[in-house]
Amino acid sequence: MRFYHGLLVMFFLGVFLVLPMAAEAQGALASEDFTVKGIALGDSEEKMLAAFGKPDFDKERMVWDIHMRYYAFPHGYEVGVAVDTGKVADMLVKSKDYTARAGVRYGATAYKIRTTFGEKERTFLDGSVCYVYENPQDQRQRLILSVDATDGSLCSWRLTSLPLTEEEADALTDEERSEWENTDLHALSMEGRDIDMNAMTKDKTPTLRWEGHEREAS
Repeated sequence: MRFYHGLLVMFFLGVFLVLPMAAEAQGALASEDFTVKGIALGDSEEKMLAAFGKPDFDKERMVWDIHMRYYAFPHGYEVGVAVDTGKVADMLVKSKDYTARAGVRYGATAYKIRTTFGEKERTFLDGSVCYVYENPQDQRQRLILSVDATDGSLCSWRLTSLPLTEEEADALTDEERSEWENTDLHALSMEGRDIDMNAMTKDKTPTLRWEGHEREAS
């Protein structure tokens, strides 16, 4: 009798030990995984600057025809803001000191990544080996973990709501693009470019302007 009692005790102990390990091994995404320093995709430019501090510099560029302003901050942080809407759309972390949920940081092992965020197949993106996770609350938001091609350790991570490929960019609807582009501003901009050619007299030579200078058309 004592023998069977001992077996039952060992069985239940094994169950209680194995279940937490199994849950840990599966991993799962959390809402905080889609924030950096308390800033989430879609937050305002002002809120982001208050959290990140003074940038080293900023630069503007087009990403899939979306006008972006990128701020570079000390210690390996870069944040992209959609110029038309003033909303955060892209965040890159290369800091070796930044620590995310569950102690995930630069150099975290492939096992640590899987047990924290869940299982994902590796994929190639912009020449890097990555794990790409979608936000369950908004699948246009992605967490991209770039890892070492040899040992799978974490090199950098990126949060973005921007398209990742040309195919994704081409498939965007007007409603989806409105997340980064202010259509009202674009309409006003295009309206301002309209030129009434009939208002020009044939006697007057039109004046061309650019970069603060002007000259007469030849």
